[in-house]
Amino acid sequence: MLGLRFSRLVHAAIASGALVLGACPAEPGDTDSDSDTATTGETTDTEGPLPTTGPPDPPPPPPGDITPPGLLAVTMIDPFTLQLSFTEPVASVETVNPKRFRLSLARGYFGTYGGQPGTYLRSPQYYNFTEYCPPPPPGCYYEPQPYYCYYGGCYYQQTPPIEVADLFNHYYDPTLVVLSLTTPIQPSLCNVLNAPEDPVFDFVLHLHYASGGLSQITDLAGLPLPSLSDPWVKNDSNYYNYLNSAPFSNFNPFLPIPCTLF
Repeated sequence: MLGLRFSRLVHAAIASGALVLGACPAEPGDTDSDSDTATTGETTDTEGPLPTTGPPDPPPPPPGDITPPGLLAVTMIDPFTLQLSFTEPVASVETVNPKRFRLSLARGYFGTYGGQPGTYLRSPQYYNFTEYCPPPPPGCYYEPQPYYCYYGGCYYQQTPPIEVADLFNHYYDPTLVVLSLTTPIQPSLCNVLNAPEDPVFDFVLHLHYASGGLSQITDLAGLPLPSLSDPWVKNDSNYYNYLNSAPFSNFNPFLPIPCTLF
């Protein structure tokens, strides 16, 4: 009777939730979940990728040349030669047309005496003179000379136009170009340039250049040299004026050619 009573009490307690029976631990390999949680012996890398040991990536290439060449100075090397200095190396000038260049004697007027200020261009040949001394006429070598022997002595005559005959790249400096002239520069022209400074007028020898087309000056990237007061190059006249503007303001850049030859 006691056993039967105990059995009923146990069942009643289980039914009411007052008694919970603990399950026995399962033996390894008894359930499917055991295979899901079993380890395979492999390890997982949690520290990220290993650092590289090679050289760093090279920097990006610099941008291409986008700046055209500029003219810095024009120098008189000798009576037949001018030298051009550029801001960077220039390409071969073998095919450049020499007629793209033209010299002018530019006179700047500041308007002090009235009238319009401006720049007045003239061909340098009108200031470029050579001295000519003809020989005495026959029969006039005796002293005293006969009355019919009139000998006027030496005089000056105007030279032909001073033009650019050809141009060459400098043999060791790629930023230089050499211009050869058809007519030599004479002391008379330099005397005009080297005259005492006048507060009203100023004279300079200047080189003009016209760009465009295929036969022009370029840098190594093919960018062209900009024009420099090119109306004088494109105009066949021996006179040209820039009126009602500050003297030499139409030259960009303004690069007077000094004369130190004589």
